[in-house]
Amino acid sequence: MLAAVVVTGGMVVRAVTDEGDPPPAPSGHVVVYEVTGPGGRSPEIRFTGEGVNSSEKVEAVDLPWRRELTIPAGPGLGVAQVMAANGQGESISCTITVDGHVVANNTADGEFTTVSCSNMITPVGSNR
Repeated sequence: MLAAVVVTGGMVVRAVTDEGDPPPAPSGHVVVYEVTGPGGRSPEIRFTGEGVNSSEKVEAVDLPWRRELTIPAGPGLGVAQVMAANGQGESISCTITVDGHVVANNTADGEFTTVSCSNMITPVGSNR
């Protein structure tokens, strides 16, 4: 049996495995956040930094914007999440790549909209 309880906002509260299964060892995953848009600027971008319990914010950001970092996962899930506000551009888009694979991509159309992308990262060797 495998169970995970996740609270909205990307915080993992608890992960439980069978008694016989050792928990997965912590592992780092290369995460790339990208935000693009024809407006050329985002008033604010927020993203998870060192895993589940941290977030960072950048303001008045020129687009395209890119941030690469390593996020840990294990024994619980890791969280990759980015949210970006659009200024006066026609649209704004976000993409998350984990270990070279696109795992989330989204676009919000219109001025003053917000776009978000998120993904749960499983530890290496996990059956999740």
